[in-house]
Amino acid sequence: MLTKLIDKIRYRTPEIEDSMTVNPDTFHFDQETDLLIAGFGGAGATAAIEAHDQGLSTLVIDRFSGGGATNISGGIYYAGGGTRIQKEAGIEDSPENMFNYLKHEVRGVVKDETLKAFCDQSVENFDFMEANGVPFEASYCPFKTSYPPDHYFFYYSGNESFPPFNDDATPAARGHRGHRPGISGKAIYQPLKNAVRTRGVPVLEDTKLVGLLKDEQGKVIGIKATQVKSSIFGRLSHKLMGHMQILLRYIALFWPPMFNLLASLSEKIEKGLGESIYIKANKGVVLATGGFYMNQSMVKEHAPEYLGGSPLGTLTDDGSGINLAVGLGAKTQEMDNVSAWRFINPPASFAKGVMVGPTGERICNEMLYGAKVGEYMMKDHEGKAYIILNEELYKAAFKDLTIKKGLWFHVLLGYFFLKLGYKKANSLSELAGKLGINPDHLSNTLNDYNQMALSDQPDPLGKPKAFVQPIDGSGPYYAIDASYDYFYVPCPSLTLGGLAVDETSGMVMNEQDQPIEGLYAIGRTAVGIASSGYVSGLSIADCVFSGRRAAKHAANAKAETTKTAEATAG
Repeated sequence: MLTKLIDKIRYRTPEIEDSMTVNPDTFHFDQETDLLIAGFGGAGATAAIEAHDQGLSTLVIDRFSGGGATNISGGIYYAGGGTRIQKEAGIEDSPENMFNYLKHEVRGVVKDETLKAFCDQSVENFDFMEANGVPFEASYCPFKTSYPPDHYFFYYSGNESFPPFNDDATPAARGHRGHRPGISGKAIYQPLKNAVRTRGVPVLEDTKLVGLLKDEQGKVIGIKATQVKSSIFGRLSHKLMGHMQILLRYIALFWPPMFNLLASLSEKIEKGLGESIYIKANKGVVLATGGFYMNQSMVKEHAPEYLGGSPLGTLTDDGSGINLAVGLGAKTQEMDNVSAWRFINPPASFAKGVMVGPTGERICNEMLYGAKVGEYMMKDHEGKAYIILNEELYKAAFKDLTIKKGLWFHVLLGYFFLKLGYKKANSLSELAGKLGINPDHLSNTLNDYNQMALSDQPDPLGKPKAFVQPIDGSGPYYAIDASYDYFYVPCPSLTLGGLAVDETSGMVMNEQDQPIEGLYAIGRTAVGIASSGYVSGLSIADCVFSGRRAAKHAANAKAETTKTAEATAG
């Protein structure tokens, strides 16, 4: 009975409505604006700032109080080509060099012209962030890590230093961390939110997008939303759900159905105490509603091997915006692409070990960024991974776990790995038996690795020689469980696919590869720069790139309409 109840919670499907065809001349709208932005996270805030500055009347709605995944993220912004921070830190870079690296990560998910535009505009978009109050600082982290400790705010946030990524690109640090102690997402989001408020752009909180409105020609002309506003009890209860998802997110990392339970309660409040409102959007609707990892039914349909991971994001990452557009005939892409983050550095001693899969085969360069490690683990090794250490490295790992080399969660999760997630044996064959691995396969992998470590040969998988040392000795040996389903150290996951968009405008494409007039998608609701290979900061950078692109296109469309109207009148 309990299992059925938990599964019902886990696989709940958020409710949405079918699109409505209305006559814009006769239908009663409660409000009217040029551009309606659904979702007030990093992408939505950026679009709102740009739209206002382009002269569009703009209205933002958000299911709760704004923030999205950006606000609770690590607050890394990926920028290059010669930013102020790069120059102050003595890092040489160019848009061309940035492009040459990112081509390896993007792998054709967007056109080369789009990636080039992203790189060419990187300094401009970085300056946009600073101009809107986002603080950055040039303290450079001299060692490779998944996330820098509090005295560093600029670092290598991807795979820039390793082959094949550095085959035709000079390594350059591009991870700009918002200047704030601890998890820095608020340092990125709050200034953007304040910039929207300062401009006087109205934001309707506790307002959930539930339907799209179109005219008889199929153009999107507005939205239907449910707003919790009439009851003080309803507003307070709904806001409580929004705050609870933030307060309980660490519990939800270990027990993901917690998010689904909160989402279900929020939906009941919205249905019981919400009022329907209709908003006309003369120049378009922008979907900035996030991804869909919170909707495990969608994950089960599109990427079942990623079920049960630790959700990265908020309750609004439930695929509702994507599904509303699909109801209009929108095309989706990369829906099976989920980024699973298996960070193993710090402690640096783990990166000096050998990570193997269930067959005993080495998985990858252990120094790679955690999302890339997770990609290899999930796609090539059934989500199973074990870090093989000798006693020297195992003991050294405890010394590596300090706040000088990481944040509190690095220390905590490192101890979980070392104390709760390991197997110990006096020989490799005994260790292999405990892991269910063919002992000959594991022995061969370690022998080959040790021979390479003792020679002048480079690591064939690209790990720097300074991190290559023999895994030898008389035992004992340790295997740290780094598998996707390892309970004590959750594997954070987020979806990368979404709505296909025109790459010059951000307009949503239909199944016939034609734009759906009046409908835009940005951030993780859309396919973009980060939809193939994720590195820290790339998603937020894509939110800014895609958000500004959509707003500029809508403004240009308004200018063309105005010009045509004036010419006709003349």
